[in-house]
Amino acid sequence: MPDGCDRLIAVVGACQGCGACLLTCPAHAIRPRGGRLAVRADLCTGCGECIEVCPVDAIELEGGVR
Repeated sequence: MPDGCDRLIAVVGACQGCGACLLTCPAHAIRPRGGRLAVRADLCTGCGECIEVCPVDAIELEGGVR
């Protein structure tokens, strides 16, 4: 996990459900939920791969750090 971060969170309002993060996540921590995608904090390792591939910047580190 990156310093100062407990988990990654999906900003659901921005997520368009494209699946780029789902396909990229090495921990398989991203799951469909309500037509969008959400990060499971219990599985997330904090690698940040999902942040890099999200075309709409819908995922950020908790606390607003990117």
